[in-house]
Amino acid sequence: MKKVIVIGVLFVIFTSCQNQKKEVKNIKNQNTIAEQVSALSKTLNQNIQEKYVINLNHHQMAKEEGVYTPPSIATIFSDPNVNTALIKKNALIGIDLPYKILCYTEADTSRVSLTYTSADFIAKRHGLHAKELEDYQKHMRKLLEPIKGVNISETKTDSVDVGYGIISIKSDFDFNQTVQNLKAIVEAQNDTRWFGDIDFQKDAKALGVEIQPATLLLFGGPAPGGKAMMTMPKIGLDAFCQKLLVYKKDNGEIWIAFNDIVAFAKLYYGSFTKPQAMINQRLKVTFTKAVLKQ
Repeated sequence: MKKVIVIGVLFVIFTSCQNQKKEVKNIKNQNTIAEQVSALSKTLNQNIQEKYVINLNHHQMAKEEGVYTPPSIATIFSDPNVNTALIKKNALIGIDLPYKILCYTEADTSRVSLTYTSADFIAKRHGLHAKELEDYQKHMRKLLEPIKGVNISETKTDSVDVGYGIISIKSDFDFNQTVQNLKAIVEAQNDTRWFGDIDFQKDAKALGVEIQPATLLLFGGPAPGGKAMMTMPKIGLDAFCQKLLVYKKDNGEIWIAFNDIVAFAKLYYGSFTKPQAMINQRLKVTFTKAVLKQ
């Protein structure tokens, strides 16, 4: 009997030690992967010449909020010349500007990948000809050319048509008041961080070009965003941070537009999760409250 008990105790101790070793190994692997993603992001940043650059470490920000999401860093940088030429054609294109690249790893692999908003995607989403995006594509290719040995995650655009995954709401307020209302309601959220904004009209004016008012607001919630990206990190390219476009049409109407998270989850993974649907609904309710008169 004593022998059986001793064997049982030894088995429990052995199993416990094995589990601890696995946990330590997993932590080390995750740290290594995070370091690889960080190194790729740094290499990418060294190639960027633009002054306006934002790096968003989804993994780190989520960790600070007690949430896990796979290693992922989004880099956003702006070329006013490219932005202005495209927005002059159609202000709504601003929702896919400026340039954005995501360095990340999928939840079930240790392979580091890179993805970006392609010219083909923008062309199909906004009804443009490939030639109209030559400068955009040329700049992106030049940036990615020095990066070797990294998996480039291409996106199939067969299902993408004009207006794909864009949620639009007409504002009851003028342009400046709409921007002000949206900033106020975003900053009032206790789980949201403000990252900045891009005034496309101001940038165009500096180039001597006149366009209608158009501003892109950048913000995000690390905790809810981390949960939404946990099993589908590639959606960090389009959904986190949130890109909220406020623009004025030629007829004087003020509109806001933002990305449908569920639509992008379906585009990249063929399905979506409950946290993604919940954030979608929350954004719709919050933004509607900000731009419609009660």
